[in-house]
Amino acid sequence: MSATEVPLTITTKNVTATFKQNKELSSTVDEVLKAQGISWTVRTALKYTPMSLKVQLYTDDNGVEHLDIDQLLPAGIKSDEPRTFDFQFREKLSVVFGPVIARSKRVTIDEATQINGFLGQGWDEGCVKNGLFYAYARGDPSKPNGLEWESHQTFGFADVQIDEKQTERKYVVRLYFTAPGLEEGVEKRLVYDFVQEGI
Repeated sequence: MSATEVPLTITTKNVTATFKQNKELSSTVDEVLKAQGISWTVRTALKYTPMSLKVQLYTDDNGVEHLDIDQLLPAGIKSDEPRTFDFQFREKLSVVFGPVIARSKRVTIDEATQINGFLGQGWDEGCVKNGLFYAYARGDPSKPNGLEWESHQTFGFADVQIDEKQTERKYVVRLYFTAPGLEEGVEKRLVYDFVQEGI
């Protein structure tokens, strides 16, 4: 097993780990970031510098699941993405994306596919059994510096083709994104290598 492969002990029912983006296996998301108002300088840095994620799944005293994701971007920029799986809309002022309205829940593969076919593709047997993390977000143009865009994401684990002979289990994010400046919806896959358990 490769040091960058996610252990089978980590699933969508049990994940507290650190991951690092694999730029070679991930889609380019420049047009998405541009539509979200991200500056050329930051977008250029993101092209060449892998993002690190610290991911922690836990259940609160009321039995509601939470997925906290801390992102470390180039130039030391940090962005926290706390997700509460009760599918209630919440407003947030993101240091990266500005004013955002978002909600999250756990979904089955079939439910993800119904939202958008791309979101339900390619997941491993653990995700078939345990479900995926789903996050919906949109920009809030009613607020200062808010832009109009809409994002659907699924998070989970998948066997990703590394080369002609090898596949590795990775942490994967699938994104379906729309914005007025884009002629059609954009489908992107972000792939992350395993770094360590715990954060």
